[in-house]
Amino acid sequence: MTKKLFYITSEMDPFASVSPLSDFSVKIPLGLQEKGNDVRCLMPKYGFISERKYILREVIRLKEILFDFDDVDYACSAKSAFLPKSRLQVYFLEQEDIFGELNNLLYKAKNGRFLTDNDKRFAFYALAAIKMLPNLFWYPNVIICSSWTSALIPMLVKTLAKKDKDLSKIKTVYIASSLNTDVIFDTNNLGFKKETFSPFKSLNLNQIGCMYADKTIIVNGAEKVSSTLMKLKVFKDAKNCSVVDLDYGENTDYSPLLNAIELGIKKI
Repeated sequence: MTKKLFYITSEMDPFASVSPLSDFSVKIPLGLQEKGNDVRCLMPKYGFISERKYILREVIRLKEILFDFDDVDYACSAKSAFLPKSRLQVYFLEQEDIFGELNNLLYKAKNGRFLTDNDKRFAFYALAAIKMLPNLFWYPNVIICSSWTSALIPMLVKTLAKKDKDLSKIKTVYIASSLNTDVIFDTNNLGFKKETFSPFKSLNLNQIGCMYADKTIIVNGAEKVSSTLMKLKVFKDAKNCSVVDLDYGENTDYSPLLNAIELGIKKI
């Protein structure tokens, strides 16, 4: 059965690329689309992405997406393009104060140090991804959250679904492909209720993604992350968690990950 799938990423080749995430964020959505699914992708509109080169177009209904984040009223927008040489639709979430000034290292300053506000930036991104759905007039059956930058989406879907029947129908898949020990989500930054994350005071975003996702897939590739993640209580207790091994190279075979996602979607 054809599914509506919303693939959320922070990197996608050729628009922005600093890690293997940018490659499988192309191959996986394309593979799912080839299976007959209605696949749409979302990534941030970084300031260095050329609208002319990639033919980004305004979408009238996405010109003003309004929501409250951390007790501040925000407005953002989204533009649309196709992945080059394909018919895969990609939305670019635009908010100048949040994404406009980032350099092409994305998560790091030019001196190589991780930015201290990564958690807040991608928490905003996660909430915006959900808040744009009513404007889009399209609700997916499944949101695929690729890596730590979209790890908060499963939690937000379940929290907001209590007051939104459309969100209550959405399932989430979380893909953990990197340890990212430098990126810690601090609940004090964003005003989330502390009891939401008990018994942890400060969580790695991978743990939050796994806690709330309907399906979690750990990807061993450039990093053998499963040996570390599967020692954590959150992952040990997860009822629907699997591990996929990928041999990253010039022509990486992503079929094991694609198959795991397809199987996971069927089961949830």
